[in-house]
Amino acid sequence: MGAIHLDGVGPIVLDDELLDHVFTVVTTKLRRHEPVLLSWTDDAGQEQRVFLTSITFLRAEFDTAERTPRDKRWLDRLMVAANSNAGLSISAAIADRDTLRIPTEHAPHPVPGPAAAGGPAA
Repeated sequence: MGAIHLDGVGPIVLDDELLDHVFTVVTTKLRRHEPVLLSWTDDAGQEQRVFLTSITFLRAEFDTAERTPRDKRWLDRLMVAANSNAGLSISAAIADRDTLRIPTEHAPHPVPGPAAAGGPAA
């Protein structure tokens, strides 16, 4: 398990695979000077939201140095969410990963079916 550290917020603890994908999307938005709304559920079950801008300090702390390849379909779907009015939800990202059957360290890589072959929802 890794963590995202933000100015005055966090850490937001995530598994390394999710952290890698979320960090990629958020840093891409911030490099473009595009703000992004990030939300998650904290340990107390409360929804937390933070509006990130290019002046925000953001640090990712991974549990291991090994990275699995990023899943382009998932990155595309996360970027669509980050560009929406609702922003990027960590809870939705986890559900999306589970729906897409993206491999984790606990699950083997599935054979893509017709539903998994599609691109991001518009």
